[in-house]
Amino acid sequence: MQKKITIERKKPVLNLIPEIVYGHRVEGSNAVYRPLSLSLMRPRTSFPYDEKYTDFPVIIWLCGGSFSAMDRNVWTPELAWFAKKGFAVASIDYSVTAQTKFPNQIEDVKLAIRYLKAHSEEFGLDPQRFVVMGESAGGYLAALVGATANTREYDKGDYLKYSSRVKAVVPWYPLVSVPAFLAEVPRFSLRKFRLREAIHELTQVNVPLDALNYPDVTKFITGQTPPFLILHGDADTIVPVSQSQLLYDALQAAGVHSEFYIFEGAEHADAPFTQDETKELILAFLHQVLATK
Repeated sequence: MQKKITIERKKPVLNLIPEIVYGHRVEGSNAVYRPLSLSLMRPRTSFPYDEKYTDFPVIIWLCGGSFSAMDRNVWTPELAWFAKKGFAVASIDYSVTAQTKFPNQIEDVKLAIRYLKAHSEEFGLDPQRFVVMGESAGGYLAALVGATANTREYDKGDYLKYSSRVKAVVPWYPLVSVPAFLAEVPRFSLRKFRLREAIHELTQVNVPLDALNYPDVTKFITGQTPPFLILHGDADTIVPVSQSQLLYDALQAAGVHSEFYIFEGAEHADAPFTQDETKELILAFLHQVLATK
């Protein structure tokens, strides 16, 4: 059979830049310069018949991994949905090596944000429409980026003339307060010097030895904190939904625009978080908060 048909151009072709080095960390007695990289996905504009998109709104994506492992590209298949909707999606490496200590991770993320703003013209990005989204440990870092928007405490390194402030935050099942988390598990083995082993035994999650140094996100929230959309499952056995409840309650108390969706029966990193219905919910929130520059 031969047939001539017309296909409407409803969605753009995507382009992925897989290895952009945005900074580095010095380790190993100052003998190792370890690169920090990001992957940038966005609608293609290079062909003459491509739609000439400009000033992409940006989703900064932070993968989870219990602060001890991460792969910035593991969620790329799901994040492509947002790029098809006209967003640039930057998936960020942050430090998780054995030498990593807080606040290295949040400093890395804020450096990546400043780097992308500094290079926004080169990549066709709108520096006024950055949002940060992350899951689990990445959700904690995303929430901390938003909560510390009015301080430069964790802004270190290059591109300091650019702000790391974002327009909105979308944390999925985030850790929010380590002390509150510990209060929910049995106390018999939570002596500080055994923190890593105790939490691994009790919740099957490996966490850094310096977990008690990770600040409570809620302590930074003010009336100037950007809007939040929080997603969490009520069947989460890794990070209890009460963590997100703490975050939502603090945002509400400060008068911050915030929405909190509890997914009935959803576990940690479960399929409900990647359904089109959930992505449409996120997209509607982003369109709302990004409507004005």
